[in-house]
Amino acid sequence: MSENGKTKSFMEKLPWLIYKYFLTLISMLRTNIRDYGMYIALSVIFIAFGSMTGWVFLGPVNFTNLLNQTAYVSVLAVGMTLVIVTRQIDLSVGYIGAFLGAYVVVAVENQGQSVVVALLGALVITVIVGIIKGLFIAKIKVPAFVVTLAGMFIFKGFLMLKTNNRYIPTSHPFFQKIGIGYLTTYEVGGVDLITLIIGGVLLLVVVISGIRGRKKNVKLGIPNEKIELFITKLVFMSAVLTYLSWTLASFRGISYLLLITVVVVAVYHFMTTQTTLGRRIYAVGGNPDAAELSGISVEKILVIVMISMGILALISGVMYASRLQNTSPNHGPFWELYAIAAAFIGGCSAAGGIGKVVNAVIGSIVIMSLKNGMALSGVNANIESIILGSVLLLAVVFDIYTRNVRPVDLVGMHYAKKEYGDQLKEAKIKLKEAKLEFMQAKKEQKEDVLEYEYKVTNAQGAYNKLNEKIRIAKEEDFIKA
Repeated sequence: MSENGKTKSFMEKLPWLIYKYFLTLISMLRTNIRDYGMYIALSVIFIAFGSMTGWVFLGPVNFTNLLNQTAYVSVLAVGMTLVIVTRQIDLSVGYIGAFLGAYVVVAVENQGQSVVVALLGALVITVIVGIIKGLFIAKIKVPAFVVTLAGMFIFKGFLMLKTNNRYIPTSHPFFQKIGIGYLTTYEVGGVDLITLIIGGVLLLVVVISGIRGRKKNVKLGIPNEKIELFITKLVFMSAVLTYLSWTLASFRGISYLLLITVVVVAVYHFMTTQTTLGRRIYAVGGNPDAAELSGISVEKILVIVMISMGILALISGVMYASRLQNTSPNHGPFWELYAIAAAFIGGCSAAGGIGKVVNAVIGSIVIMSLKNGMALSGVNANIESIILGSVLLLAVVFDIYTRNVRPVDLVGMHYAKKEYGDQLKEAKIKLKEAKLEFMQAKKEQKEDVLEYEYKVTNAQGAYNKLNEKIRIAKEEDFIKA
């Protein structure tokens, strides 16, 4: 009897528990809409193009190719995120990346240099260029737009000189491995076991790090997110990792292009979130004057960011040349625009100080998914640029309107509406009556009209106070000890 009573009690509560869960989930999405907006957009894009192409778009072959196509944009977008965070822009990265890729290819294929020597030579060039750009911007105070626009023209010329205006194919094993190579595979039933193992390890790392993070917060007295949200995020991330692992394993496994991208993102994510340099970069972007007064060298940070952007342009240029198995004077156009667009779509703020490298990668996947999906589904190629431009504009508008989003707890609001609902209705009725009396007094031109206006003001204040009390209510305020 007691057991049946408990079961019945739980079954009676079940609809409310489900409703409460969805309220909590929506609260999280509304409060963190800047972080989750692009994930929602990407999901919509995947589902739309998946259905339009009979799910070929999300199949192993196309999805693997999509990630490989996105790799060079993702690497550029990581660097561009830091540039935009510091309130700067870099229009030169496209042709710098293409030139450095050409430099390495020509040095290895035509001049007989070893890959290591060629890469070191390109690295020295990009560091010097980064220092020069940084000094022009930080020391001489030339606007970044002008400095990098000049750099774009200069390196377009250098690219043409380096390639002698001709197509240069690659045959060296290094370029073949980077561009079209995959990690060693061990197939079982047509599926790469190594990729599945790597995916499983990553899944364990995500779960363990999440649990350890919550325990660490408890020790430090930092509030944790609600357990249902934590579990939902773990389930979602686990589903994504499982899908990626199975999809990649079903084709050829993990490509070197994807591996390089993951390593770059991991390094920069750690740098921006766990190091003093990362905190200083965001401090400079948030308020350069305050950062300078606090002892941070803004000039030094800007030079470092420009050097970082150049190094990532080098990596991107080599990746692109390796994937196409050639270098050409036609490489480079629009690279910088894709990187800038990816950063903004990923949530970077044009005002500086806000942006995450992981989100910039999501932004780059959004861009390349649109290009890939439209090509695969037979959409007119002439409208591709129109759609990409519209998405970028919407992303910036989205950033503006979500910049000052206030936290909300819909479960707390639910309880508060039950608690203060009658008072709110009464306050609303009093406000309506006060307004009617005020309008009537004005119409009759009564001498004490100011008293009626004062009454409206008081009624409006009481109504607003109750409304705000409900809006900021939290679930824990209504939980009885």
